Amino acid sequence: MLGKLFFSLGLLCLLIAPATAQFKIARITNSIGFDTPKTFTLYTNSHFNRVEAFYLNLGVKAQPRFSQQPDKASTWTFYGDAGYGFKNEMKKRPRWTVGLQKDFQIPNRLTFGAEYFYKLDTNDRWIVSEFENSLAGIFLHEDFMDFFGKKGVRAFADYQLAQVHTLRLDASGHRYETLRRNSNWSVFGGDKEYPPNPRPALPGAFDLQSGEEISVKVIGAFDWRDNPVFPNLGWQVEGYFERTAKDFETNGLFLTMKRYQPTFSDQKLLAKIMVGSRSGSFAYQHLLTLGGLSSLRGYREKEFVGNRLLYGNVTYQIGQSAFGGLLQRLPLHYIPFWETLSFGFFAETGYAWIADPNDSDLGLFDFGKFSIDDLRSNVGFSLLMTEGLLRVDFAKRTDRGRDDWRVTFRILDKF
Repeated sequence: MLGKLFFSLGLLCLLIAPATAQFKIARITNSIGFDTPKTFTLYTNSHFNRVEAFYLNLGVKAQPRFSQQPDKASTWTFYGDAGYGFKNEMKKRPRWTVGLQKDFQIPNRLTFGAEYFYKLDTNDRWIVSEFENSLAGIFLHEDFMDFFGKKGVRAFADYQLAQVHTLRLDASGHRYETLRRNSNWSVFGGDKEYPPNPRPALPGAFDLQSGEEISVKVIGAFDWRDNPVFPNLGWQVEGYFERTAKDFETNGLFLTMKRYQPTFSDQKLLAKIMVGSRSGSFAYQHLLTLGGLSSLRGYREKEFVGNRLLYGNVTYQIGQSAFGGLLQRLPLHYIPFWETLSFGFFAETGYAWIADPNDSDLGLFDFGKFSIDDLRSNVGFSLLMTEGLLRVDFAKRTDRGRDDWRVTFRILDKF
């Protein structure tokens, strides 16, 4: 029941169109089904952050029936939403998206889509979801994302193989706009203060920059896991290559590989490797960040910034029936949700850095003066409830012996 509740709440914060932000690749929802689709469906992308404070949004998705016997092999979808950020700069408060999508089943799903948008965007969806980030802002006075404005048009062609693998060509023309922190409100948090937007990274040319950009992305996402929601065995590989032009002439390559491996009883080993590289721009919206949530949890949020990134994680999860059911026999059933608790132990290493501060055009596969000694690492353990839908992480960085522990709380975060 609790899992269904959080899943339902999460759905309220999803956009209808797919989002790609560095290491986050969202799959397109298949609009072709066995049942006749609803003609009109309402959705929302309302959220809270330190730039807009409360952003209220309402959208409608329409799937009209052009005949009394609609062709199940193809479907049109039209969608649009509009919203208002109450604390943003006055001219930047209204936001909108208008788009269309055409699905074919031939026999695998092929989708074409286009949209016109003016939105608040971020590269940090791989770190935290907008839903979780909004809760952190409202109740904990924490905002883990950095934001920039984008206005433009986008078109894509997306092909789904075997209902789980994705190949996509994505092209957009847009303009970046800089945004500042406009709100310092939260229900709790006392005298805490949100960081500037974006967080201070590197001076001068490394700031967030406005300008026009044309972007073309080639995306691949392959899923060989046994279960897409609660995987126990298999591989997942995602990545894309991006080339941009106009004010920002860049190349970018971002890869993520995950392995799920059961071991004994309800125990399993999880491993993840991430590699990112960008050439041609030092603008903050093109840089890569590491540290804090979802990466190097013993370090400060986005402690490391650069145009190159390496990150690796190994996690060992132990369920209730481990060690002959020892956890089930412990006299701790008075603890709420004890029967859903499991444990994890993790080790992480990684680094983000500028390959050459004097040359932004250094090739994607040139790591500059990086050495293995530059890698940072931490170790720790986690308390998980309902397969990680709720999780508390205790992480210790290994490069010093003081101020070296951090505790973080996660909701709806998957490995």
